[in-house]
Amino acid sequence: MFARDPTLGPGSEPSRERRRLRREALERRERWIADREAFLETQLEPGEVVVAKSRHQPLVTERRILMPHQLQLPPRRGEWVCSSLQFAEITRWSPGRRHDHRPLLRLEHAPSARIAYVPAHHLLWFAWGNAEDPVMHTTTTFGFSRDGDPVLVAIRERLEQANVPSEDPFVIRPAGTREQRLGSSIAYLRTSPVRQARFTVRKAAHELYRGQLSWAVRIASWLVVAVPAWFVEPWLVLPAIALAEVAWIVGLQWLWRRDRDRRGG
Repeated sequence: MFARDPTLGPGSEPSRERRRLRREALERRERWIADREAFLETQLEPGEVVVAKSRHQPLVTERRILMPHQLQLPPRRGEWVCSSLQFAEITRWSPGRRHDHRPLLRLEHAPSARIAYVPAHHLLWFAWGNAEDPVMHTTTTFGFSRDGDPVLVAIRERLEQANVPSEDPFVIRPAGTREQRLGSSIAYLRTSPVRQARFTVRKAAHELYRGQLSWAVRIASWLVVAVPAWFVEPWLVLPAIALAEVAWIVGLQWLWRRDRDRRGG
């Protein structure tokens, strides 16, 4: 009979550390929820009545839906912002389900701005970096864990009372069949040496360029330096193209490190 390792028991140091980390994570989550609810209270207009709310869902009043969002990127990281959707702006709605039967609610409405992740920089067809800016939407889909969620019930009741037209129910399913998804996973695990080599090359290129450099941008940069080099000396074309690639690598690495330092600041 094997002796039990005392360092792996409930009172061991690793076990205590796991419990401490879990307790701290739960405390952070409770603080986040409390901050969220306090912020939502400040967004209510005079006389506005709360109809329904839950810990992780939007706040529903008799006239609109409030959707809070906490910014994650510097320089406004941690700041709360709120977008709202007036019930009067909703033109159509559809009930739905995920593949595991959890309920969904899709709303079609007038253009409304919401904070979303967007590229921080643009150059021709190339985009890189992360930023948070308002993006216009004409549809909004809410997901819920159960049919009895008070926010889901309140939104549906308000739409039905206002006689907002509804569409047929929809279902969101993963692409392909279960056998196909499992087959792709097995194929990935049993990849050939050629495919593994291609994967290694792509990974190295991603680490080198810190992103994806589209061929349209790459060829355009080649032409910018290669055409003048050709008129000077034809043999300078290849060194000019190599110089352009080095310039892209240096520039993209610098931008990536700058964005990383900003996120960490």
